[in-house]
Amino acid sequence: IFQIECAKSGCNPELLRSALKPVKKLNLLQPEQLEAFESFPDLMEIAAKRVAQDELLLVDAPDEFLDEILSSFMKDPVMLPSGHYVDRPTIAQHLLNDSSDPFNRQPMTIDDVKPATELKAKMDAWLAGKQAAQMSDD
Repeated sequence: IFQIECAKSGCNPELLRSALKPVKKLNLLQPEQLEAFESFPDLMEIAAKRVAQDELLLVDAPDEFLDEILSSFMKDPVMLPSGHYVDRPTIAQHLLNDSSDPFNRQPMTIDDVKPATELKAKMDAWLAGKQAAQMSDD
């Protein structure tokens, strides 16, 4: 999971490889740690390919699957009291700074959001279909 998050954030495997020389020279890691560190750039490259493939799957996602604030594919869709759909992390971040519904400015807390289970099921089915189609193309 760590290498996937690194790939999503744009970590550079070549930069990690260049860090190997001083790490070895200064004997900064135990042998088993060094082995893991040496394999990390390759794992990152594999993860980067996977992330790129996953992003391609989402290119033509229906608008209803997109966060209404960030326009990104939702992983944990919730419905706000105003009836709008956003990803849970999006509204959680918003509520840290402003305790109101971003669409109508009415007072709101995280307890006011409702899981969008039907939408999530629809999204999961759509994504599974896209993944199956991709696998059959490979």
